[in-house]
Amino acid sequence: MARVLLTGAYGQVGKELEVCLLNSEDEVISCDHKALDISQEDRVLSAVTESGADIIINAAAYTNVEKAEDERVKAYEVNAYGPKYLAKAAKLVDIPLIHISTDYVFSSENGRPHREDDTVEAQCVYGKSKLEGEENIIACCSKYLIVRSSWIFGRYGNNFVKTMLRLAGKYDAVSVVSDQKGNPTPARALAEALCIMTHEALKPDFKDYGIYHFAGNPAITWDEFARSVFKYAKLAGFIQKDMVVKSILAKDYPSKAVRPYDSRLDTNKINEVFKIDLPDWHDYLPETVGEFFDEQNN
Repeated sequence: MARVLLTGAYGQVGKELEVCLLNSEDEVISCDHKALDISQEDRVLSAVTESGADIIINAAAYTNVEKAEDERVKAYEVNAYGPKYLAKAAKLVDIPLIHISTDYVFSSENGRPHREDDTVEAQCVYGKSKLEGEENIIACCSKYLIVRSSWIFGRYGNNFVKTMLRLAGKYDAVSVVSDQKGNPTPARALAEALCIMTHEALKPDFKDYGIYHFAGNPAITWDEFARSVFKYAKLAGFIQKDMVVKSILAKDYPSKAVRPYDSRLDTNKINEVFKIDLPDWHDYLPETVGEFFDEQNN
């Protein structure tokens, strides 16, 4: 049984993590932003040293990609400096740190999914702030597991799946970008992977620290993802109409943030080291869609 300090505990991954850890009979010190603002170094140091935790999992992040372009300072405080303070505190008490990062650290299209050691070159404030967070962790401690993931969706919080379902309640057609591709990742599957990594990292002989990729399969474009969401929602009887998805190019979509055109992630490393099977995201759509409509009806 591990004693885990969990930040960002009420986000879409954080909530799933808390459930998974508790089901594993771990002791969880769950902190939302009010309980622990990771951008405040003194508060981070106090929380970590007083917690008696065996390991830290950082699920806290500033994730609004568009607003980050206007709220650069806030994005960097949470995504870049917060991880730095957690890493420094982790090193001080000599415990591992697990940190969730993003596919947005990549920008180039190289004809294949990105590997952990590929060149990084974030293009938007969100991606740059997350990349700096990674770099700060690496500079401040040695016992770290940075897990990059992509296109996260799940039962809790806001995500692309829920946005599409909200739009289906208002319109008969939506325009969705067709020239950006990546891997939708179920939040619950990511949480389960992080639980496995947590227990492995606490073994006395563990040495496989570093950067890992975790993402769902198969890779898809945003417009194809939207069609899958609407198809399932109709088959399950949640919507009655055939939603029309109009495919548009990224350059024709009004956006301040520049997003990667190909952010597919190579996940071979995490499978080889931790024996973690990668999820088929189709299998997780029912619980996300069902939870959305349950919320609407309550």
